[in-house]
Amino acid sequence: MNALAHRREADLKRVLLLLAPAIAIVVGTEFIVVGLLQRIAIDLGISLATAGQLTALFALAAAIAGPFVTLFAGRFATRNVLVAILAIYAVGNAVMALTSSFPLMLLARIAQGAALPAFISVGTAEVGRLAVAGKGKALARANLGFVLGVLIALPAGIALAEGANWRLPFVVLTAAPLIVAATLATLFPDTGPHVPPSTAHQLGLLRNGTFITHLALSIALMAAMFSAYTYLGVLLESAIGLDADGVALALLAFGIIGLGGNAIAGRVADRAPLLATAVMVTTLAISVIAASRSHGLLKAAVPLAIWGLTHTAGITLSQIRVTLAGAGAPAFAMTLNVSAANLGIALGASAGGWAVDQWGLPMLGVAPGMLALLVLLIAYGLANAAGLRLRFRRARAEA
Repeated sequence: MNALAHRREADLKRVLLLLAPAIAIVVGTEFIVVGLLQRIAIDLGISLATAGQLTALFALAAAIAGPFVTLFAGRFATRNVLVAILAIYAVGNAVMALTSSFPLMLLARIAQGAALPAFISVGTAEVGRLAVAGKGKALARANLGFVLGVLIALPAGIALAEGANWRLPFVVLTAAPLIVAATLATLFPDTGPHVPPSTAHQLGLLRNGTFITHLALSIALMAAMFSAYTYLGVLLESAIGLDADGVALALLAFGIIGLGGNAIAGRVADRAPLLATAVMVTTLAISVIAASRSHGLLKAAVPLAIWGLTHTAGITLSQIRVTLAGAGAPAFAMTLNVSAANLGIALGASAGGWAVDQWGLPMLGVAPGMLALLVLLIAYGLANAAGLRLRFRRARAEA
C-alpha cells in the first residue's frame, strides 16, 4: 500500500468513527419525539394530534427542503457543513428544552428537518470518496449512526423522561451536538479540495428512470417497515403486556439486536442489493405477523429479534442501494433517498394506524405484508430491467 492509499484508509477510519455519533444525534433528534408526544401534549395543553406535528413537519421539511439544502451545502467544505448543522441542532433542541411556545418549537423542528438530509448525505459522500474498494461495506459502517439514531432514540427518550420530564432528553440533545461539533472541528481530516458535480448533473438524477424507480422502492420499503415499527411500543405494552420500564428495555434490546442487521446488509449490499431487499422485506413482514399474534414476551421474543435484524438491514440496504445507483452524484442521491424515506415513514405510519384502527393490534402485520408485496414488485421490475440492459450491451458488444 503506497503512502496516498495508506492516508486515505486512515482518513476513512477517522471519518467513520466521527460520523457515527454525529449522525446518531441528528437522526435521534427526529425520532425521540415519538416516545414523548403524549407527555408534550399534556404539558402544553394541546391534543396528541397537534403534538404530532412536531414529527410530521420535521419529516415534511426533510422531504421537501432537504434536496435544496444539500445542493447549497455542496459548495462548502464537508467539515464546515457538518459543524454548522450540528450547531443548528443544538439551538433547535435548546428551544424544545426551554420554551413553551408551540409555534417556536415547530419552527425549530422544521429547520432541523430541512438540514437532516444534507448532514447525512454530505458525510456519507465523504465516506464514498475515501473508500477505494468495498464501497457498500464502508457505507454500511457509515450508516451505523443512522441505525443507532433510529433504533435507540425511542427507548432512550422514554428512559430519560421517566424519572424527570420530557424536556430532559432535549437538554441532553442540546449539549451533545456541541461536544461532537467541537470534536469534528478539531479532528475531522482535511481530505483536500473536491469539486462537487454541477447542479445540472445532480438534477439529472431526477431524469433517470432507473434512479427514480429506486427512490420509489425506498418509499415502499420504508412504508412497509414503519407501518409496523411506529406501533412497536404500543404492541409491547398493550398486547405483550410490558410495563413502561419493560417497554424501554425491550426497545433497547430491539435496537441492539438490530445492529447485526446492519453488519449483514453491509456484506451483501455490493453484490445483490435487490435480492437482499426482497428477502429482508419478506422476512420482516412474516416476523411482524408472528410477533403481533404472540401472547407474552417469551413467545414473541424470536419474531421480535428477527424483526429487529430485518428492520435495521432494510434501513442500511436502502441507503447503500440508492447511493450506488446515483454514483455520479452520491450526496444528492443520498439526500433524495432520505427525503423518500421520510415520505415512506409518513405513509407507513398512516397505513399501520389505519390497519390497527380497523382490526386491532393482532392484525398489525396486515399493512407491512401488503406493502411488502409492492416492494417485491418494484424490486422485480428493477432486476428485470437491469437484466435486459445487460443482455442489450452484450448483444451490441458481439455485433
